Amino acid sequence: MIHQGSTTELYHSPPSEELARYLGPTNWFDEKEVTAWFDEPANAPRHHRPEELTLELNESGTCVVEQARFLGSHQEVELRHEQQTRTVWLSNSKPPLQEGARGFLKALLLLCGLLLLAGCESAEGVVLPVESTRYWMLPKDDLALPAPRGMGMSSEQNLLVLDNGGRVLVYTPEGKLIRHWYMPEYDVGKPEGIVELKDGRIAVADTHYHRVVFFDKEGNVTGMFGELGNEPGQFIYPVGITEDDDANIYVCEYGGNDRIQKFDKAGNFLLTFGTFGESSQQFQRASGLAWHNGHVYIADAINNRIQVYSDDGNYVTAWGSAEHPLELNYPYDIAVGPEDTFYVVEYGSGRVTKLDEQGHLIARYGQTGIGIGQFNTPWGLTVDRQNHIYVADTGNRRVVLLNQ
Repeated sequence: MIHQGSTTELYHSPPSEELARYLGPTNWFDEKEVTAWFDEPANAPRHHRPEELTLELNESGTCVVEQARFLGSHQEVELRHEQQTRTVWLSNSKPPLQEGARGFLKALLLLCGLLLLAGCESAEGVVLPVESTRYWMLPKDDLALPAPRGMGMSSEQNLLVLDNGGRVLVYTPEGKLIRHWYMPEYDVGKPEGIVELKDGRIAVADTHYHRVVFFDKEGNVTGMFGELGNEPGQFIYPVGITEDDDANIYVCEYGGNDRIQKFDKAGNFLLTFGTFGESSQQFQRASGLAWHNGHVYIADAINNRIQVYSDDGNYVTAWGSAEHPLELNYPYDIAVGPEDTFYVVEYGSGRVTKLDEQGHLIARYGQTGIGIGQFNTPWGLTVDRQNHIYVADTGNRRVVLLNQ
């Protein structure tokens, strides 16, 4: 056993530098380095996560910035002290650090602690109260370690996962793999959208093959429809898929043909709405969608908004527009939670955002990074009946379970 204890303990108080780095960037200073870089005596090593360390600017400072790179949740800085140079990971600063800036390294006292461990309020709302988190990697595919992309929930409350190895994987709520199978073809690209239909079939938006594929619960192909094209019933990169209470299927697509198409359960075309663009009722990478109470909610990623339509194709509103302000950063997927709530995963900000049925902000969770409570280009999410949130943390190659 390498470490015994909680991930929180390992994150904040790791016994060694090697173990500290298991949960992301860290600043580890041995006794001599503490004395040199902090200009204070020390009889033990010190450890600071990026959010716990800053460079306090001062023209007489002994530390000089040689290079600084913005990394979303923090910054990576090449710092020189006398004849020594080292890389440090610091909290973001305003204004951003510039080459030649001087100052002193300073440990920060975080009154609220990490956002994921506290309930402190922010200007954007309240931090989502997550009681615990759980992470797991997908099984290897030969020598590769695939990353999750699409998420869905089965009627038995098992987790459905699509990965970039071309596989469909089924997990128990605790993260135990039940079964998996491969898409019929996956050499030219991997699928992104998955849903279990009311009749038990599993439908996959087979993105790079421009079609929808149906499986039974054992992974056998039972049918498919669609082909490459701009006409009704054809697709260019279908990425999101959902179903309404009448067993109609909705598919969103991108690639210059950004729109939503509606089909009956047999795959017969019913209607289409939306076009490509930045204006109202247009989409730029419609990447995920959900149906709820007679409305379709579409994650309009590049336009940084959620568009709402009636399920007969009439435009209702857009969350993230001038008429309905809401800060979103590349919303990539949307899921319906209990009690008429919605969850949006933001690819650009590495976070999960919770909204009420009117699109008003309730809470947020996460930031960009590789540690606890952080996500790296998250691609999809789903929510079960117990309000547990599953996130495809794609850039970190892991599934994240958030227990509220």
